[in-house]
Amino acid sequence: MESAKEKGEKGKVENRTIEQLLKDLREEKGWTYLQVVEKLQELGLSMDDKKVKKWEIGLEYPEINEIYKLSELYFVASENFVMAKSNSYKEGFDSIHATFIKWICYFTGVSLKIGYIGFYVALGILLIGSLMYFVDCIHMVIDIGKENI
Repeated sequence: MESAKEKGEKGKVENRTIEQLLKDLREEKGWTYLQVVEKLQELGLSMDDKKVKKWEIGLEYPEINEIYKLSELYFVASENFVMAKSNSYKEGFDSIHATFIKWICYFTGVSLKIGYIGFYVALGILLIGSLMYFVDCIHMVIDIGKENI
């Protein structure tokens, strides 16, 4: 029989995406990306810190053999990683704008939160600029119409 604490932890894991789960586990341990890589290499998994960053951003997802090693590293059942990976797919993290934002964040080194905010601010500025251009074109058409009268 599961205790209330175990049920709460299980529910917490079941609702997270793979990105959230990996980041939370790394931060709980107080590890850097390089420390995670070193520990995974000790477990026989050849990789670099860029791959771990891509996992946490959601640009790539760990393969099944990597999930088993992550399970060993963090002492978390591999089913939790598989479920979290499934949650990532369910939440639609593969949409075009989200993938674009993730790549920008990866190359610039900014957090996803700042990337999303920046994307929507830029989108807002573009919409306002388009509206201003449209209004300016209408004024030009009106002015040309007045000259022809």
